[in-house]
Amino acid sequence: MTKLINAKKKLELDLIIRELKAGKLVVVPTETSYGLAALASNKKAVGLISKAKNQPEQKPVSIIVPDLKIAKKFGIIDKGAEKLVNKFMPGPLTLIVLAKKKFEYLGGKTIAFRVSSNKIVQKICEKLNDGITATSANLHTEPDTYSGKKAFEVFNGKVSLVVDAGGLPKRRPSNIFDVQNKVVVRKGLITEKQIKKVLND
Repeated sequence: MTKLINAKKKLELDLIIRELKAGKLVVVPTETSYGLAALASNKKAVGLISKAKNQPEQKPVSIIVPDLKIAKKFGIIDKGAEKLVNKFMPGPLTLIVLAKKKFEYLGGKTIAFRVSSNKIVQKICEKLNDGITATSANLHTEPDTYSGKKAFEVFNGKVSLVVDAGGLPKRRPSNIFDVQNKVVVRKGLITEKQIKKVLND
């Protein structure tokens, strides 16, 4: 049975951490929409996401990390990527970098990560001292979810917890920038000109 946590009344952070460490799935609010979180360093837990979302297996899963140190645990962070992290994160930027071999189950040879500006998910990542998956909390081909109650309706019985922070403002998704190929994969609030300027400084 899925438990609904009212984050506006009590976050129950220790319970959230315990469930994630136990390999369970948890729906959390992010700076964009609600996300489906598994402990990113737990391959078995990450494997549960495809079934919960009714999506094809092997689909790459991006992650949220608390800081640059944890990002370096999962991927190879060169000087350019480090500059972008220091300039734009936490914020609406996701970087694609080469993955460490042991974490290729997240997306193959590359991995996509960001540091979230949402205080709740940032607290979770900091307390874990680890990364969590950042895939959107919606069924495959369905629109993103901006309501904790809606997320509960969709994932009741499929996840351990839903952290309800109320309705989230509908924002544009984060930029996705491929650091290796120096190309914007998805446009967002940060312009390509801003990114290139930081890389060239």
